[in-house]
Amino acid sequence: MAAFDEKVESEQGPAKRLKSDNDCKSSEQASVFLQESDVGITQFVTAGWKGFDAIIKHRYSDFFVNEIDPQGNVVHLTSYLEADDPEPPQTAEEKAIEDLGVPEDADEAFKQAFVRLKAIIGAEDAQRIQKHLEMTEEQTLEERSLILERELDKAQRKEVYLITNNFLPTQVTCVTVDGKLKFIRRVLGDEKNKKGRDQRQRGGRGQWNHHGDYCYFVLQKENRDSMEMIQQIARQLRASPRLFGMAGTKDKRAVTVQRCSAFRIDHKRLIWASRQLRGARLGNYSYGASELKLGDLTGNQFQIILRHVHGADAESLLPVLEGIRSTGFINYYGMQRFGTQSISSHIIGVAVLKADWKEATDLILRPRVGDRKEVHKARQEFRDSGDAKKALALLPQKAALAESCILQQYVKTGTTDHAGAFATVPRNLRLMYAHAYQSYIWNSAVSERIRLFGIAAPVPGDLVIPAKEYCKNSGSDEDASAENDVKTHAKATLVTAENIGQYSIYDVVLPLPGWDVVYPEHEVEGVYRTLMEKSGLTQSDMAKHPLKEYRLAGGYRHMVIKPRDFAYEWMRYNDDTLPLARSDSDAIEGRHEPVSIDFGEHVALKLKFGLPSSAYATMLLRELMRKETASSHQTSLSSETGYVRSDELPKNVEITD
Repeated sequence: MAAFDEKVESEQGPAKRLKSDNDCKSSEQASVFLQESDVGITQFVTAGWKGFDAIIKHRYSDFFVNEIDPQGNVVHLTSYLEADDPEPPQTAEEKAIEDLGVPEDADEAFKQAFVRLKAIIGAEDAQRIQKHLEMTEEQTLEERSLILERELDKAQRKEVYLITNNFLPTQVTCVTVDGKLKFIRRVLGDEKNKKGRDQRQRGGRGQWNHHGDYCYFVLQKENRDSMEMIQQIARQLRASPRLFGMAGTKDKRAVTVQRCSAFRIDHKRLIWASRQLRGARLGNYSYGASELKLGDLTGNQFQIILRHVHGADAESLLPVLEGIRSTGFINYYGMQRFGTQSISSHIIGVAVLKADWKEATDLILRPRVGDRKEVHKARQEFRDSGDAKKALALLPQKAALAESCILQQYVKTGTTDHAGAFATVPRNLRLMYAHAYQSYIWNSAVSERIRLFGIAAPVPGDLVIPAKEYCKNSGSDEDASAENDVKTHAKATLVTAENIGQYSIYDVVLPLPGWDVVYPEHEVEGVYRTLMEKSGLTQSDMAKHPLKEYRLAGGYRHMVIKPRDFAYEWMRYNDDTLPLARSDSDAIEGRHEPVSIDFGEHVALKLKFGLPSSAYATMLLRELMRKETASSHQTSLSSETGYVRSDELPKNVEITD
């Protein structure tokens, strides 16, 4: 372990120095953006390749993500209007109503009602009810109800309800009071009141008549966050966002396609809502019995355009591309896991795992490099004056969610209620900080494992879970958000001299630190202990946190993975503002797939591949390009081309019935 300790101390960028000098805490404002080496990303699968220059996500439409469903099918948006809406199975009640044969003529239905009631309650009581309903309004003003004195069993009462509700729906309401039937004569105005009452009971949207309680739909969004879009759809429908489900969150700065579900919301209402949306398309409606939940997917298909390629061509890059196809890449947690600014999420995670709420809130509110101008002003105001109300007023709406929650709580309870303030941050975001710390440790451990032993094969002391048995419970995309931490119920097997021939490098896993995992039995085990000690944490701390949600059990993650259906295409183009790939909505609207231009001024490389859930596409790009994948670095490259990244969305397509 001496070599690793020496490396930690000597190979430090500014952000690394922050962690070793102060137990993984941030100092005053750092002067640089977060880099890959700051979060343990240092190794490559193949050696000797110098890489090339290109720009990732020059436009958000250079990055496409299509979900892969549990059956292995790539999810596509193919229609805005069609719905797979089979006739729902007939219920026993519906069959009973159909068997009644209610006449369409109201007078005939009235006569038949009492013929049927006689068979249930007798001729005398049936005649009393008929006379009561035939009274004029003046006669019934004082006595609108009639109680049947004889007692009926439950089956008989059900038959009476069936008759009155279907033969006499506008004349009488029948209820049970103290075991006796009460018939209430309806008068002028009752129908209007009943209609409003029934609509309120059904959410004001009419009777539900579909096969299953959930409407499934495909959402294509452009440069929008998944939850933001769900909330926008819910606002249009005046419905709760809790009625919606999804299999996985998707990257914001991209064109993404995913499946969603809506509880008892008709697809026609969703079609209407889609017309009001900006940056999204809805379609491929169908119905089913269960809600879509995070993890109901097997992965994602990516289509990525690398623009302004320099230092590589089809011939020189062929061995590397084929190497990625056949060998794969290191399954690092990508930079999205840690944030893009100078204070990494995993540094805040240390404070969270120590239950140091003052430190956690201070780090979240601290000014840092990379802030939007308005957010920086708000942070700086709180830093200088400690006035939460003034800082909150400066914070722009729909930005800096954690900061906004903390400042709002400080305004309510004072700036010393650090635990209460942090608790107001949404749960997924709170957990993200702790999971980011686990990811930092895992990245560092896998880097040391590869530095020491390479990737040719497992070595004694490794842990393995056969890849085909590796059962992930994840709802992630390339963004691998907080709730998408990789977990498994499978037990890791220790590699020994006796069983080593049974496994490949693709079976090797390393644990995320927690109280319910085992660690490799070679030098890499010391990486976990050393880094956690520097943070002031131990493995047992993961089980003793005062709050249950931060008692992390841990999990396992495969060290190396291969992409699925890996393909690539070289393109030449002239205009950086034009797309180089076609989205699903483009295909629906009849737009042609962009093609390479002979002798075009610029060169682009288009990649297409699938990855399992929780894997990061940017880590495949890192293996290919050998360049920094941090968004701050890519933004600077875009600026050098003279093209400013734009978040402007295209106008929504007009949908007609």
